[in-house]
Amino acid sequence: KIQDTADDLNPLPACAATTRASCVRWSLLLLLYFFLAPCGTADASPPSASDNAKNVPWWESGANAWRTVPEDYNWKHRRTGVETEWSTHLGIWSHYRPKALRASGRRRSSTSSVVRNPRPWTKGRMCKFLRQHPDSVKDDDAFELKSVYEGSAKGDWAKGFIERRSGKGDEVPLWQLGHVFRKTPYRITTLPSVLPPSLEGLGADSSRVTIVAPDGCTVSGPRWLPTNEQAAKLNKLKDDSGGSAARFQFCELWLAEGKAESEKVGVFVMYDGVSGEMVQIFRMKEALLGKAVCDPDGPIATKTLESSLEDKVRLSRRGAVDAALLKALRRGHSIDSIICQGHFTSFAGRAVRSVSPDGVEEECSCSATITASSLSSGSDNCPHIDCRFDDGVYIRIPKSFRPGAFPDTAQVCMEIGCLRLDGGFHRVRVVGSREAGGFNVCVYERWDKGNSV
Repeated sequence: KIQDTADDLNPLPACAATTRASCVRWSLLLLLYFFLAPCGTADASPPSASDNAKNVPWWESGANAWRTVPEDYNWKHRRTGVETEWSTHLGIWSHYRPKALRASGRRRSSTSSVVRNPRPWTKGRMCKFLRQHPDSVKDDDAFELKSVYEGSAKGDWAKGFIERRSGKGDEVPLWQLGHVFRKTPYRITTLPSVLPPSLEGLGADSSRVTIVAPDGCTVSGPRWLPTNEQAAKLNKLKDDSGGSAARFQFCELWLAEGKAESEKVGVFVMYDGVSGEMVQIFRMKEALLGKAVCDPDGPIATKTLESSLEDKVRLSRRGAVDAALLKALRRGHSIDSIICQGHFTSFAGRAVRSVSPDGVEEECSCSATITASSLSSGSDNCPHIDCRFDDGVYIRIPKSFRPGAFPDTAQVCMEIGCLRLDGGFHRVRVVGSREAGGFNVCVYERWDKGNSV
């Protein structure tokens, strides 16, 4: 049961032609693309107060020039898998039951429910190891990931192909998985999919990784979103045995602080792409330990690694953010009001839009010394869950994509934001609509105090 109580850092006890296993395997492997990053350079001033009154997002105000993004931008600006030696990251993964989250929210409006500091179903430590693939050092066209989890950290993650480690001399029982990622244009990968002929060719079977802001944030996952009519057709899909077909819609969002992913927070949400219902959700906090800290193929001591972390705030974030803003965040105040309360004066943002779920990308930037009230980021009006955490992080996710859950014209948003350790605030949002064909814009926004951007 989810309760209004602070959680600590100790882990809790512990499609038609395509098979369900293949669909799950390929969909989940692609979720492991986590790369982060700071804001793009300025190229325009923010929109006027009149634009804000009309609720026009700054990237749609007409004041910002859109430019085509090079197809290798998202590969060249990654911060993971760029060294020949293994880099080691220590993380805390917290898993939440979707049904419990939906039931525990305090209704704030007809479309919003706020959940304060939900207690995770299970939580634990994980280690992530990254390096350039040994066979691609010259061309930099592949990198390797190995992830190792405590039992309480894996939750329902990677069911069916995550493996139990044995004979390694680990401190506690651990599970592992690995993957090699290859360079592709715009980091788009085709997923095995279950689609009726009428829905093929819409980009529904593609996933991409977007570096929205180098050293600031990353978004990965499919961008296609079916209309209500298309969702109704998907809802009737069956697999080869006559049961409900398996198809997954997911979104993974990361925010970073410091350089080269030294600290970051993230959220992963998966929906059943056939029924539209939420399947699982977990949030992540990670800290970079350094290069050659330990060998992923040798003994791993997750507890010892955490206790040896000199700056515990890098993982806990406790007591390190603005107390007044944290209080407002925990009470469920709107994010716009929290930004205004912070008296931030410097703003920087970068927006990346895709012309189609598997098409080219364009970007625009905005940077200036402004008042928070002169800026609009638009709004969304689909039913969602708003989770506020005691470490200054919040997440905002749609409750469901089932047919009829919201109109085709409704603005849809996936979002994670946090009070920064340096006193600022930043967030990443993925926005779109059924009518627009899916999540077609990713936006990174950062507010700071002072005149420098």
